[in-house]
Amino acid sequence: MKIHGMCLVKNEADVLPETLTRALHWCDHIYVFDNGSSDGTWELVKELAGHHLQIIPYKQDDVLYSNGLLADIFNAFRSNAGPRDWWCRLDADEFYIDDPRIFLAKIPDRFQTVWSASFEYFFTDQDAISYQQDPVNYLSTPVEQRLRYYLNHWGELRFFRHSDNTVWTRDDGHFPEVVWKGLAYPVRIWLKHYQYRSPEQIQQRLLTRRAAIDAGSGFRHEALPNWGAAIAAARYTPPDLEGARPDFAGARWEERIVQAAFLDYDGFDRRYVVNDRAMPQIPAPPVRSRFKAMIPAPIRAPLGRLRRRFLVKRLLDRI
Repeated sequence: MKIHGMCLVKNEADVLPETLTRALHWCDHIYVFDNGSSDGTWELVKELAGHHLQIIPYKQDDVLYSNGLLADIFNAFRSNAGPRDWWCRLDADEFYIDDPRIFLAKIPDRFQTVWSASFEYFFTDQDAISYQQDPVNYLSTPVEQRLRYYLNHWGELRFFRHSDNTVWTRDDGHFPEVVWKGLAYPVRIWLKHYQYRSPEQIQQRLLTRRAAIDAGSGFRHEALPNWGAAIAAARYTPPDLEGARPDFAGARWEERIVQAAFLDYDGFDRRYVVNDRAMPQIPAPPVRSRFKAMIPAPIRAPLGRLRRRFLVKRLLDRI
C-alpha cells in the first residue's frame, strides 16, 4: 500500500515546511501544484524536494483556484499508483493526529473512501495579545505550539482508493462522481487544520482568495456574514454556506479574530472535543451494501457464485 498526496498551494511559505515535513512520515509521494505563489512558497517546495525524494514539484501555474485543479495532479501521476494504493487531498496547512498509514492499513477492502474530523484552529483574541507583545517570538514558534484554540465543526472526504478506471476532469471539482459514490468507511480520521495563523498571513489569505470567491470557484466559508459569530455558532450546527456572499469575504485580518472563550483548548493530551452533529455527515451506504457487509467473506463468496449460476440459468432458460 502506498499513499499519494495531492497538494495545492498558494502563499503558504510560513507553514509549508512544517506540514510537508510531517506528511513525509506517512506519504510515499507528495505531488505539489502551486497556482501562483508570490511569497517564496514554490522555491521552498523545490528546496525541500532536493532533500526529500517523496516531494515532487509538479508545476507552478498562476491560474485561478478551483477545486478541480486536483484533477491535474491525479491525471499526471496516476500511473504511479497500484490497486492497493490511496490518494489523499493534502492541504498545505494541516497536520494529521491519526497516522494515515496505520489508519488506512486497517480498513477492509470493501470501503473506498475515508472522511475526516477536522479540528479547525483559529487566531483568537489571546493570540492577538501574544502577537502584539512580541511579534518576533510569536512568529518563530511552531504553529502547533502557538495556536491552541480550535473547534471541530467540519469534516470532508480526504482519501480514496486508487482505481485504473477512475476518470477525473477539472469540471468534476474536488473529486469525480465515482469517488463520491464509493462506500465510505464509518470511522473518521482526525486532523488539525490551521487556516488562520498570524496577522500577516491572514491578510495575505484574504487578498489571495478574494478573486476565487468573487468568481464563485471556492472558499465560500471565507464569505459568511458576521464571520466571528458564525464560527462560534458552528459548535452546534454546520455553517450556513448558503448565506455566503463575496461582499462578506473580509478585507482586514482583524475581521478574522475569534474570541477564545467560544472555542476549545488544545492541551496536547489528545482530549479533543468532537462535535459530530456540527460536521457534515458521512454518507450512509445503500441498504444492500449494509446487508452485504454483515455477511462474512467466507460465506459471501460462495453465495455470489451461486447467484451468478442462478442468473445464468435463468438467462439460458429464456433462450
